[in-house]
This record gives sequence, structure tokens and C-alpha cells, in this order.
Amino acid sequence: MTRARAGLVGPYGRRAIVVVVLLAAVFGMRAVISDPVIGVGFLYVVPVLTAGVWFGPWGGLGVGAAATGLFALGFLVRPQDHLLASTLLRLAIFCSVGVAFGVLVRRERHASAGLADQESELADLRALRSALVPPEVPDRPAVELATCFVPAQERVAGDFYVVNEGPDDSTVVAVGDVVGKGLEAARRAAFVRAALAAYAPYNDDPCRLLELANAALVERAGASEEFVTAACVVYRPADHSLSWALAGHPPPMLLDDGRRLNGIPPGLPLGVGQRVECGRADRALDAGDGILLFTDGLTEARQPFSDGVASGRAHERPRPELFGSDRIAAVLAEHAGEEPGDVVRALRAAAERFTGGDLADDLCMVAVRARD
Repeated sequence: MTRARAGLVGPYGRRAIVVVVLLAAVFGMRAVISDPVIGVGFLYVVPVLTAGVWFGPWGGLGVGAAATGLFALGFLVRPQDHLLASTLLRLAIFCSVGVAFGVLVRRERHASAGLADQESELADLRALRSALVPPEVPDRPAVELATCFVPAQERVAGDFYVVNEGPDDSTVVAVGDVVGKGLEAARRAAFVRAALAAYAPYNDDPCRLLELANAALVERAGASEEFVTAACVVYRPADHSLSWALAGHPPPMLLDDGRRLNGIPPGLPLGVGQRVECGRADRALDAGDGILLFTDGLTEARQPFSDGVASGRAHERPRPELFGSDRIAAVLAEHAGEEPGDVVRALRAAAERFTGGDLADDLCMVAVRARD
């Protein structure tokens, strides 16, 4: 069998044959059965609808025109009055039915395909979210840890956290946030998180860990405007020392009063260029002291707009008030000395009260308190 013949009997070829057979069958029935005002001639709608389903609007239009031609040809077999009027009526009916049904079927198929794509993306996002925010935090020597991750009401963002073992019983903790939302942001976050977790057991310099994660990200995807901000800290129980470094991310806060761990440049976000250019800072973290790492889903939690609030100009909408660092510090001071889990729960509750329960961005926090 030649390629031409194989194509003729392919799926579209077989469907075309079925449509032709249906047209011929209706023509034959009309040739032997009288057609009153409404009769066998309207059976031409069957092949027209079939063509609309299989070949879309243009297929329905073409078969509608063919059905009208066969309808007119049928008058040569069984002459009737009002040939022109009947033919024009059938032409309008058959063609409009074919086109309309073809459009409806095509829209339904597009909607079904879009729904399938969304379901597939949601499945990928659920898997990635499980990787970004594991359900359990590992036990680490001489520290208490608590995490909090609340997904936003809208599409998933790229917030993540890392709690991993480092050299000599040290603990590596990091939080990060990818610019943008959706599947690609979540994939980028998952890659950075995996890179930090892979390098953590072999290096206790937080700046070096960020540089290594950046190099891996740039090697994988190249420099991009879809950057990742991150804060990384390393706690060493042997000497109660804490080191931290930033890649375009807000610095951590002391857990009991909200003071920021400043003193170093913020560095560049990950994925922007070949180097992060971060700095490292060190301080003691005595037993009982702690720190809080968080993403901007906490500081930038927004109050809902109030219909009664005016901006001074009728055509301008007021800028929403943010939760901000001062409110975080107030909550931390109120719960000074408490367990890390109690502190993050209090912060979550305060943020949700402030926003009315709807978060515009993921809320991601890690609280660390040193113990003897």
C-alpha cells in the first residue's frame, strides 16, 4: 500500500468516507421517499453535525453546502414546487448548524484540554510544594526549631526553607523566595533548595553556600531576571557561634525583640549573575537566644481594602498598609522566651488577623532557639 493510500484510510480519511456515505444515504432515501414540508431532507443535518464534530466549523460549513447541493439535486429525481425557496432555506439551516456545532465542539475540546493542563500543573505544584516545605523538621543538636508555611490564596509562589545538618554538628538554616508565581517559580525554588541541602553537610560558611547554590542555578538555567532571594545562617553548638549571609533577602531577626542581624551588605539575589557578592557576619548565640528567618510574605502581608477609605482623590485607590517589621518585633517581644513553635504560631495568627485571613503571598518562617 502506498503512502497516499495509507493516508486516505487514516483517521481523517475514514471520517471523510463516513460523512460521504451519510450524505449518499440521505440522498438515496429522499429519492425513494416523498418529502413533504418537513421530511427526509432534514436528515442531511446528520452528516453536517458529524462533520462539525470531526472537522470543526469549516468542515461543518463545507458539508452543509454539499448537503444543500444534494438537496437541490434531489428535485431532479422528485420534482417539487418552490425549489429556490426550499434550497435557500436548507442552505441557511445546514451551513449555520454545521458552523455553530463545529464552534461549540472546538470550544469544548479547548476547554477540556485547558482543564487537563491545569490539573497536570496542579499535580506538579503539589509535588513541588511537598519538596519545598517538608512536613517534618529534622532534630538537630543543641537547637529547637519550628517552621511555618501557609500557602497563599492565589497561585503558588516560590517560597522555601532548608533545615539541614552541617559539618561538626552545625545546623544550616535558610529561607528563600523566587520572584514570580506558578510552576516555573516553584521549580526554580526546588532546585535552589536542593542545591543548598546538598552542599550544607560539607561547608559551614553561609556566604559560600549561597555562592555554590548560585553557581549551580546559573549553570542550569543561565543568568535570569527570575531571581531568587535567600538568607542563610549556620549555628555551631560547639562554640555557640552564629554566622549569616544574605542574597538580596531581608536579614533575620533576634527571636525575643525583633532586632535585625545587620552589619553585612545584602548581596545580589541568586541567579542574576556569576557571583552573589555577599558578605558574612558572626556573633555569639548563647543558650536561650534565638533568631527568626522569614520571607516577605510576612512583612508584606496586606490589610484588605476598605470601601470607606478614601485616598484624597476619587480616581486613586489607597495603597494597602503592610504588616511590617515593627509589628513583627512587637509580637516577638510579647512572646519573648517562649518555645519557637509558640512564637511562629503567634506570628501567623497576627498576620492572618491583619489581612483578614487572606494572604496575597506564601507565609514562610523558621524560628531557631539555642539550647544547652
